[in-house]
This record gives sequence, structure tokens and C-alpha cells, in this order.
Amino acid sequence: MLDGPLTPLWQERALAGLAESAALELVAVRLVGGWRRGRLARAHAAVERHLFALGPDALAPASVEGASGTGDAGTTATATAQLTVWLSERPPPANDPGELLCLRHGGRFEPAEQAFRRAALRGAPCIETEALLRRGGEDRVVARTVSGARPFSTTLSRDRALWKLAAFVRRAAEQSPGIDLPAAGNASSSRAPTTAELLARSPSRWLRIVSSRLLFSRPWLVRVRERGADPTSGWSRPTPAPTVRWRRGHVYADPMLLEHEGRHHLFCEEILPGERRGVISHTELRLDGTESRPPAPVLVAPHHLSYPFVFAHAGEIFMIPETSSVRRVELYRAVDFPHEWRHEATLLDGLVASDATLLAHGDRLWLFAGVAVPHGTMLDELHLFSATDLRGPWQPHPRNPIVSDVRCARPAGAIQQWGSRLVRPAQDGSRRYGGAISFREIDELSEAGYSEHEIARLAPGDLGDARATHTYACDGRFEAIDLRRRVRRSPSELARALWRRLPLARAGR
Repeated sequence: MLDGPLTPLWQERALAGLAESAALELVAVRLVGGWRRGRLARAHAAVERHLFALGPDALAPASVEGASGTGDAGTTATATAQLTVWLSERPPPANDPGELLCLRHGGRFEPAEQAFRRAALRGAPCIETEALLRRGGEDRVVARTVSGARPFSTTLSRDRALWKLAAFVRRAAEQSPGIDLPAAGNASSSRAPTTAELLARSPSRWLRIVSSRLLFSRPWLVRVRERGADPTSGWSRPTPAPTVRWRRGHVYADPMLLEHEGRHHLFCEEILPGERRGVISHTELRLDGTESRPPAPVLVAPHHLSYPFVFAHAGEIFMIPETSSVRRVELYRAVDFPHEWRHEATLLDGLVASDATLLAHGDRLWLFAGVAVPHGTMLDELHLFSATDLRGPWQPHPRNPIVSDVRCARPAGAIQQWGSRLVRPAQDGSRRYGGAISFREIDELSEAGYSEHEIARLAPGDLGDARATHTYACDGRFEAIDLRRRVRRSPSELARALWRRLPLARAGR
């Protein structure tokens, strides 16, 4: 059941996924008449799309071939259908005679646009969407996902959520009844915020974010210290002396530490002044307390490199840098550690995966990675793959994505052993990119299941004047964190930033 006669693009994509599923047979497509967006709502979205250079519009109208209309939105059953998938943004019927799968945002049956408008006005950092299975008048939860709510743009938040939901619907239908827990009661049916109310606040938010991006740069940097008892405390205190000599004007992020033959190595992403692509750089940390030399590039590619996951395996040193821009997860082997690396294998191909993190556990190797649906974000969902050999083949976990929650999906560093606990650092990207690091104890890791829960948290405020943080690393002697600060631009830098935002400059790129 879709909105029509012109169907939102995200619903068309969800329909295509249902039709392609090997576990499902699509027997009918019906249009129930769409939820109408006013001119003011469309204008608001158009302004945000221009200001923030957003991607494809998830609510753009599309025609669905083979769909038939129905005069009664409550009559959804057909003689052959076992399950009705209700994607229309109209409320689903309360008493469908068969089984009906529908979506609920923030405990309410309302369009996603209204849900994110409500979140923006109330300052909520995220929205939970549930897939509910309705049968016999009872709602059961099939699946859940949590999407971020950016305070400056409801359009960005809504689109990212809807592109994800297009794939989420297929998984819910295939796994039904899935979680199979009773659904909590619906949230209070308070009046939905209007576009006029949103517009009353949006201009000041737009001005704040646009002016901030113009007036300030937001470089990432890495902080290294002697390892303490608690990775979440003490970062705001100044260190006695700098551990590493960082080059001025260079951007450093994604620290990784490796202890090898009694020496301590720091790898990180580095972006040189005037460049857009990252390279992988390295420096050796000194044990006598003196300042280490600036990191120097050891792995350069025609595409962007980041998150240099470095590890020892079978007597050799390997690296899995992030190469999501070329839709691959690649393995490199050190032929002259730490300065020379050779491409060894492509572990995953045709996949936009971020921050691949390897773990040897039990009798298998496990590879965690943030994976984005088309036009979605790599912050939202964590996928897991396993193999018996490092070079593969790698098999996807049957419950992928094993985490569908913007608050804790994307990896934030190597998985660690805290006593008897296996702990996975994860990014919280709900409010912003690099909103915090969530340390999560893994409760179950097997070929059939996966579960985890948060046991500690490191927020930017714990680092002093930081605005963001998203990677943590440690070895037997040192630990490192990356953080983002806000730095006022010089007049010349401001002029260049203004030029880059002009239509003439954008047309020339």
C-alpha cells in the first residue's frame, strides 16, 4: 500500500526491494492517496536543500507501474496476500482482516516529515522508528531503527531516515515476526507542529550553522597520552609535555596504535594543507618522554584514505584503511614495516563500508563496518562479516545490520579487552558527526546472533574545548583520541570560504 497517484521516491525504492526479495512474492500494489505537503513545507525543504547541498529528495514524486487505486484505504486484503505492507503515510487501518506491517515514528503513526519537525522543535537528538506487525487487533514489534535528528535541517534528517527505511522495510517483511515483542502504547496524539512554527525558528538556526561554517574552520587533531586506568577521564587536563610534534595546518584524525617488538607506533589519517584526500601517516612514540617526530605519509592512493586499522596476524603486520570512496574494503600487508605497504587482497567489493574493524574471536575472524544504503549515511548501521581466513571469502552475518542505531553503529576504534569484557568503541552520530564515543560490551558474538550494551561514554565535553570526537585507540603504554575544535578563520581564509560558496565558484569545480 503506497501513497499515490504520484508515489514518494523512497516508497518506490522500498517497493523495488520487496519485489527483488527471494523470500517474498509481491502479488499486488495499491495506492491509497497520499499525505499532502503544503507549499510552505515544500519551500522550507527547498531552502534547506540549497543551503546545505543535500542529495536526492526522498519525497520526490515518482510513478509506479502496475499499481491500482482503491477507494477505501481500509480495504487492504487480497485473496492471495498473506501480508500487507503499509508504506502510505496515512495512518494504517485499525482492523485489517489479515496481517499488516506498518511503520511508527517516535511512537506515533504520522509522516516522517512531521516526526522530524517535532524532533527539531523539541530538541530531540534522534527518532526511533518501529516496524509493527498488526494481527488480530494487536501490534507486535518486528524491528527497530534509530535515526539522527540534525537540529539545523529537518530535510537532511528526514531524507537520511527515509532512504534507510526503504531497505529497513524489506528486512522487516523478510524477518517477520522478527523481534516479536508487544508494542508499547501509542504516544499521546498531541497536535503535530506546523511548518509555520518550524519556519519561525529555522532562519536563526540556518544563519547560525552557515555563519559558523564560514567564520570558523573545524580541523581534526589527535591527542596522545600515557595510558590511564579510565579511558573516559582526564583528557581535559594538559599533558606535562607534547607527545608528538604535529605540523601546523595539517589535519590529523583516526589514530591507531600498534605495539610491535617493544616499540609503539601511531598511525593516523593526515590531510595536507590544500588537499582534500587523506593519506595514512605514521610516527613512532618515544618512551623517554621526549616529543616524537611529526607523522609522515606511509600509504598514499589516488582516492581518500582514513581509519588505518593496523594489526598483527600470523606473524605479519596488516592494515585495512577505509576506502569507501571506491566501494571496497582492502587489505594491505607491510613489506617493510612501517614504511612500505602492498595491496594484498580485496576483502569486500562493491560495498560502501566505513571504518572496517577486525577481531579474532573463537575460531573465526570477524569484520565490523558501517555500511550505508544509497543516499544514506554510514553512521546508522553496523554490518558484520566472518571468515576463517584473513583473505576471505567473507560471509555476511544473517542478522545484518546487527546494529541499526545512529547512537552506536559506526566503529570508533579497535575492539578491546577490559578484564573479562570484550568492548567495542562506537560513534554516536545522532546530534552531529563525532557527537561522542560509546564503549559497548559485546554480550553475544556468534554466527547466529549478536548483542551489546553501553558501559561507558566519552563526550566532547570530556576533552575540554572539543566540539566532536570519534576514534579511540590504546596499546600497553599509550592511548590516543581524536577531536575537532572550532578555529576562527583569518581574513584571507574567510574570503576563500566565501568564494567556494558562490554559484560561480561551484560551477567551476
